Parts: sequence; structure tokens; C-alpha cells
Amino acid sequence: MTHRPLIVGLGGSLREISYSRLALVEALKMAESRGAGTALLDLRELNLPMYVPDLPIEDYPAIHRDAVAHFAQTVYRAHALIWASPTYHGTVSGVFKNALDMIELLGESDPPYLTGKAVGLIAVSDSQTFSAMAASAHELRAWLAPVQITLGETDFTPELTLKPGEPTRRAGRLVSELISFVSTRLCV
Repeated sequence: MTHRPLIVGLGGSLREISYSRLALVEALKMAESRGAGTALLDLRELNLPMYVPDLPIEDYPAIHRDAVAHFAQTVYRAHALIWASPTYHGTVSGVFKNALDMIELLGESDPPYLTGKAVGLIAVSDSQTFSAMAASAHELRAWLAPVQITLGETDFTPELTLKPGEPTRRAGRLVSELISFVSTRLCV
């Protein structure tokens, strides 16, 4: 690989102990151990405002402008993303959906949206969240990694890391797929 890929984790929840955020942290550690650069867009820390269609970043309230700009710039720089959301009422959380809506800010970029980027999916508590996540990834012009991971509280140790065995193996496969996809694109 001639360039170091940037893998960005997007997700989490507003809970203090967010299993979706913990899953992202673990996956990003795996990506780093395989030579990738990483960044975490933790939705609790970002505290993004509600997305407003047709509102440019500079017109968001000053208190949110830096977070919105950081979010958009980080997503744009990413070669691949790992999305993680809890399942709320059969779909992604509102804060996660709002972040996906913010990607509209990249609609006029070159390339637009998530064109040419791969996305890996992690759902916490219920796999039915994948359909909403996959539909959003496709609408945003991203490629989806074949492996999708469903995790629950029992997949984590008391120290809040992924348990050895199947959860760690599947997360490793997801990260490997993303890095392989990015490596192929960066070498072209």
C-alpha cells in the first residue's frame, strides 16, 4: 500500500456507556494495528445540531459550527468508514440518522457524498438496523463491506472490550475487508 488509509468510525449513542461506541473503538484499534490511520466521530462528543437542508456550515449557530465542519471534513478525508448504531424502535438512533443527514453537506464536493468509500456496519442489539444503514450507505454512493456485525452487551468483557472469539473475529474480518478495499483503490 503506497498511502496510509484513513478509517473513520462514526456512531455511538448518547449513553455514557455506549456499546456502539465501544465497538467502534475496538474496530479502530484493529485498523491501527493493521497500519491504517483512524479517527473516531463519537456522536455524543460531537453534539451535532439538527441537520437543516440547504443551510451551509457557516450559517449554523456559532456554538455548533466547529463540530459540523470537523464532522464534514473528517468524513470527506476518510477512505472507509465503520458505522455503529444501537437499534431504537427497529431502526438506527435519531442521533445517528442526523449524522448521516449531515453528509448532505458533502453533496457538492468532488467527489460527492461517500463516492469511492467503503462502509462497514455494526448494529447493537438487533440486526434489523442493517437495512436502514445499508440503504443510507447506498444513497450516499458508498460501497458496503460484506461482513456486518450484530453485537450485544454479552459480547463485551467487564472491562468493556470485545470478548475473544466470535465477536473479535467478526470485527477483525470487517476491518480486513475495509482495508483490502481501500488498498486496492489506493494502489490503482
